[in-house]
Amino acid sequence: MAQSNATPTSRPVLLVLALALVVLLCYGMRVAFEKPSTALKLALPASAGVNATFTLEDGSRMPGTGNLLVDDELVAVQRITAEGSPVNSGILLLTNQHTFKVLERGAAGTKAVDHAAGAAVKEPGTLFFPENFASFGDAVDELFYLILWITGIAFILTEGFFLFCLFSFWGKPGMRAAHTHGNHKLELIWTLIPAVILVAIALLQAGMWKSMKMEIPEAGAPNVFEAQVAAKQFEWNFRLAGSDGKFATADDVPAVGELHVPVGRKVRIVQRSMDVIHSFFLPNYRVKQDVVPGLAVPVWFDTSRAGRFPIMCAELCGLGHTKMGATLVVHEVAEFELWLKAESTKWASENDGIDRPDWSGASSKVWWWWDQNDVAVHYQGETTNR
Repeated sequence: MAQSNATPTSRPVLLVLALALVVLLCYGMRVAFEKPSTALKLALPASAGVNATFTLEDGSRMPGTGNLLVDDELVAVQRITAEGSPVNSGILLLTNQHTFKVLERGAAGTKAVDHAAGAAVKEPGTLFFPENFASFGDAVDELFYLILWITGIAFILTEGFFLFCLFSFWGKPGMRAAHTHGNHKLELIWTLIPAVILVAIALLQAGMWKSMKMEIPEAGAPNVFEAQVAAKQFEWNFRLAGSDGKFATADDVPAVGELHVPVGRKVRIVQRSMDVIHSFFLPNYRVKQDVVPGLAVPVWFDTSRAGRFPIMCAELCGLGHTKMGATLVVHEVAEFELWLKAESTKWASENDGIDRPDWSGASSKVWWWWDQNDVAVHYQGETTNR
């Protein structure tokens, strides 16, 4: 190491300045990634219900589908064109950034009220997460922020020390570096400290992991609602059992891009992939599970509030990965029962009331593949064929 140009009295000052610079950079990143906020361009009255349109002063950073907090009311929305078509990405996004359609007023237990022009609009949630609706979500968030604090402090200290060394030991012509063969005591310390931290985190998260991944509700148990998910490039296919409560029968309800479930139930989903590895990600329910070809992987969450929530693919699965989105629609129980009965009757008619593998509809090949290619659920001891 080269000898220092800094005087002994200036080194503490350099260290403080280096740490201050790193903290300032971290604050700048926080500001840059903070949740966006804007305002209503025109008034949004309480009478403006489903399918009503409204315009924001600046909707460019708002989600295309999801929830917006207008004053204290949570409104489920979807970005649309002037003609009313949904906008997700591409060139349409550039010319239709500010117009939205109402999908639900007073979502998640809030109250639909009048909002004047200029009312505050923001995306709900924190810097890193949207609002949480899962029973185990708080534990997930606490673990995330614990790890963020540990890594954030480590980052500030190491980068601050790096900058301190950079300026404090700045070499000059004619100076020779002093070499060291290491310090076993120091190396032992900086090995043991991370090891202790990792073991502590492993013990702290054991209960959460057990709840999320090992205590998956059993199929057919009371208060458990079941669904099937087939992932393929680049779409999510969903199937619900119809009025008979059984899968692979004529009244099954298939859908592409929307998963409908009732509120107040534990939702058990069995997932399979038709091609590559995908990852089923429900940000509002803190669920993220890889969908692996050749496996049927169960995952679960509980629904506490009605609303519409985004489903994403969190695994790079090909060129269309960014477009592989869907929507979780959580209905009130009575509403869901009416919807399921109507859909079940429609699909039973489409299939002529006959249980067969060649289902009608755009996703017919998907469910034919599912029913003709059984695989076993090999997760946390399960061995049921799906």
